[in-house]
Amino acid sequence: MFSKTLIRELVRHIGSQVEIALDDRLIEGILLSASLSLVVVSDSSGYNPGVEVNIQTEFINSVRFIQKV
Repeated sequence: MFSKTLIRELVRHIGSQVEIALDDRLIEGILLSASLSLVVVSDSSGYNPGVEVNIQTEFINSVRFIQKV
């Protein structure tokens, strides 16, 4: 049930800057797409900015939307 709520919220924010926390890393970038099983982010951190990262929704611990000032 929670995963459907999460995906509905993510879909509303496609194109936004996000931070997605997993057990072993933090992914920062632009949210490209979200479905019940997969979230895709264009990674803006690390050595390869712009690389698309596929994240299974079951492994997401938290999501934060970054506001630009």
